[in-house]
Amino acid sequence: MRTKFCAILTAILGLCWSTAAFSSDEEQPEIVIYTEDYKPFYFLNSENRIDGTITNLVRELASEAGIAIDIRLRPFKRGLLAVQNMPDHCFMALWRTATREPNFSWVGPLQIDGFAFFALEDADVSVSRMSDSFQYLTGAVGGWTSTVEVQEAGHPNLVLVDDDALNLNMLKTGNTQLWLGGLLSAPYLAEQQRVRIKNVYTIQEVDLALACHPKTDPKLTSRLQAALDKHVGQTIKPAPSN
Repeated sequence: MRTKFCAILTAILGLCWSTAAFSSDEEQPEIVIYTEDYKPFYFLNSENRIDGTITNLVRELASEAGIAIDIRLRPFKRGLLAVQNMPDHCFMALWRTATREPNFSWVGPLQIDGFAFFALEDADVSVSRMSDSFQYLTGAVGGWTSTVEVQEAGHPNLVLVDDDALNLNMLKTGNTQLWLGGLLSAPYLAEQQRVRIKNVYTIQEVDLALACHPKTDPKLTSRLQAALDKHVGQTIKPAPSN
């Protein structure tokens, strides 16, 4: 009886092992993607679902590449920290600057973006070079590349916030005279709030790309890049400067 029991148990364990091995082989690889609230690229919509132009593009790329992804909305600094510490984790999306280039494995460009100084449409504000902005109270998001660059340039009157929407509110109410915002995101937010703004000085144009931990499986990022390459020319171009 004991011999029969052992034989049956061995057969069951063998079947379980085979099933587990088959499931592992068939399971799609997964990348966890952190993102922030940065309209119109990625944001939480009215149905409590992460939406946006780049979000939808990345979902399409992952589907074409046969990669299961899990997108999570977090504050910028928190999401970026998670990606910096965990392989197979990516941030959607980062400005691909020379400083950041060696720190991540990249898939891009997903979008051509950049940053500029914006003012209310009827404001008497003139900026022809970076130093001209120093005299104005300027709303900016703490930790963003744009903010760091303007800080390093010596801007003495930055008003730092955690949410870019607050910059629009401060500009609208007169608490600031300039808004350091994205070339595409700032006009989009203003339009949603029916606030007329103007681009008074474009500082830089830059690629937005999926930034992955450097030890992320290169097969995954290569497949995503290959899928993206098929979409070249379909990304939104920056809004023209005024």
